[in-house]
Amino acid sequence: MRLRKLLLRDFGLYRGEQTIDLAPRVKYGRQRPIILIGGHNGAGKTTILDGVRLCLYGRLALGARVTDAEYQGYLRDRIHRDRDSLIQPTGAAVAVEFDYSRGGSTATYLVRRSWEPKGATSIAEHLDVLRNGEPLDEVESQFWPDFIRSLIPPGVSQLFFFDGEKIKRLAEGHTESDALADSVKALLGLDLVERLQTDLDIYCTREIKKTADGEAASKLAAFIERQQTLSTQREQLTREDQELATNLQLLNLEIERAEQRLAQRGEGLAAQRGELRARRAELESRIETTKHALRELCEGSLPLLMCPRLCGELGKHLEAEARLATWSSSRDEIRRALKTVERRLLAPSVTRKLGLGRAQKTVVSEEISDLSRELSELPRALRTTKVVHAMSDVERTEISRLISQALETLPKRVKALTKELTRSEEETRTVHGQLNQVPDSAELTPHVKKLSALQGQHATCVAAMARVAEQRSVVENELAAVVRAKDKLLAAEADARDLSDRVALAYKSRAALDLYLQRLTEAKVAELQGVVLECFRRICRKTDLVATLQIDPKTFEVTLKDPGGHVVPREALSAGEKQIFAIALLWSLARVSGRPLPMIIDTPLGRLDSIHRKKLVEHYFPSASHQVIILSTDTEVDREYFTQLRSSISHTVALDNHKEGWTEARTGYFWNEEATDVGLAS
Repeated sequence: MRLRKLLLRDFGLYRGEQTIDLAPRVKYGRQRPIILIGGHNGAGKTTILDGVRLCLYGRLALGARVTDAEYQGYLRDRIHRDRDSLIQPTGAAVAVEFDYSRGGSTATYLVRRSWEPKGATSIAEHLDVLRNGEPLDEVESQFWPDFIRSLIPPGVSQLFFFDGEKIKRLAEGHTESDALADSVKALLGLDLVERLQTDLDIYCTREIKKTADGEAASKLAAFIERQQTLSTQREQLTREDQELATNLQLLNLEIERAEQRLAQRGEGLAAQRGELRARRAELESRIETTKHALRELCEGSLPLLMCPRLCGELGKHLEAEARLATWSSSRDEIRRALKTVERRLLAPSVTRKLGLGRAQKTVVSEEISDLSRELSELPRALRTTKVVHAMSDVERTEISRLISQALETLPKRVKALTKELTRSEEETRTVHGQLNQVPDSAELTPHVKKLSALQGQHATCVAAMARVAEQRSVVENELAAVVRAKDKLLAAEADARDLSDRVALAYKSRAALDLYLQRLTEAKVAELQGVVLECFRRICRKTDLVATLQIDPKTFEVTLKDPGGHVVPREALSAGEKQIFAIALLWSLARVSGRPLPMIIDTPLGRLDSIHRKKLVEHYFPSASHQVIILSTDTEVDREYFTQLRSSISHTVALDNHKEGWTEARTGYFWNEEATDVGLAS
């Protein structure tokens, strides 16, 4: 796909009808992918991104849970209001023209969405779709929105059309796993598979329920009701967690502003607070690392400490079994050796040579037999040993090693980690107390009180998030148990009854989809891990910060590890590094999706230092896609970065915000008023 034009009519800050050329151009024999759109804050950069989303997806551009009233209110608010005109616009429109290739042929589409108020509350909305200048008549007009979504699914578009706020939300890490899960499912179409699973599940349940006996039907109804209740509770807890995460972000901003105000009114206090905050961050990172080490021990052989006596007895029994196996093997070897000796001694050639008669040969045979019986007797120490565990030598050795580690090494390790965790938590509480203790001052007291109140709200919010996370975990575990019980009942009923071919096929398809979904997710997540690590290293200032990266295919939690194999806590990353990681994540998802879609990036360089900005300019913008539309301020893509990007820039667009309150899109850039050829611009 390649965007050609964006047309705006009385939309937001854009007065009248304005057209923005978005098609990348070939200059000096080279395709230049970047279209640079510059504007100051409030000039309408985000309005361009909103216009593309709104044109293509309508209400879905605002989210899945937006009501009709909210959407119509949004459309009404987006109609331009002219300060100096008595006659105000009666409606607005956005249109996107783009080329799209399908089945080896390329067509030009024009999607135009317009609306106008009807009465005090309602909005009349119109959608037109043209292909190669003609109406899309092979698709009924009521299905045009579905047709557009089939070309560019909304979930996938989130990987290509994004702004600084999306980067910031991912960087904070509170919703990273949820966003990553949604993105992976969208780019693979797994959300459709999950929807099909649900539909098949409902169909099978309904059909089996018709033939189930009274007790089974009652149990099935109870399972279904409980599943619905738990699903509703999970959704409520998820929304509550998202609201708390948003509140936490706002509190972090408020705390940062309050600390800045304190820093402006007292240098000594600011210096002390900065040192304490650094120490607190260090301690929190250490606590997280220690907790992770304890969790890894819990996932290993640590649970064996709960039954040391049984482990000791098991170790002794395995040793006895090993001795018994060694004795048995040796006994068999000795028997075979004695048989060989007997056969050799009693061979005719040997007996003739030794002059042995029949009596002597009988004596030799009896002596050898007596010796064989004596050696075959089980030693007294092994007579009570029975082979219980049919293990190989390698397995016995590994089990013995784990038992020895659990009984000898782990207690010391756990004790040391526990002491370290206790010391770190106690020091953290001390640092928190010191942060809250501010010298009395008429000027500082109000600000200190506000900061203390904000920190109290912050602690309350963190505790609430932990509580909600725990409740959601309990609900999800119970929901999984109910689903398993229901599936077990359905399977039993399916085996006990003669199902129709359609139900049997649907039931088998449901099981096959489970396996398909699991394996496809695992494969794509494995591919994504390598791409994310590669992208992160290309644009991160510290190339050796992360050596390995793991994504859990079930929870989509991302774990970073340094070259030493130690987990890198997200809190240990700076704000810029978090943002760089979020950009690398979006870039990787776009690459793995395999969809040649244009990239629209709104204010991408916020909160980044000069080195990270340079990395993005050098490695990300020129290669992010075949068409990269950058919406930037003059402090982001400034003169220096403009010069570095010049060979990749197709053309530039300047957004002039007039004092009358409207924006005009024209050719040029902040300091370059007239140049139309970036390759020649100075």
